[in-house]
Amino acid sequence: MAKSILPFRFRVLHYASTRDTFTKHDLLRDLESEYAGEGQFTDKKMTLHTDSLVAVGMIKTVKTELEGDDLLLTFRITDYGKDRLKYLPDEWK
Repeated sequence: MAKSILPFRFRVLHYASTRDTFTKHDLLRDLESEYAGEGQFTDKKMTLHTDSLVAVGMIKTVKTELEGDDLLLTFRITDYGKDRLKYLPDEWK
């Protein structure tokens, strides 16, 4: 049985649980096959999603680099974020 499609922020949280660290570029590359046709799957929206997850404490910024004129942030899931994974459908656990 195929996995259901998760709301995007929950998918980002799930993705974070499978990596030591990640950037928005990793998300854009690795989740493209699942979400490429959706309006929320853009570089700008990806920043909004990760900023929101940082703001509520589910992921944290662990590294900041300058990439041209932009900041590239590297993230890691927090213990609080790991605890929230219990709300995912069983097929995603």
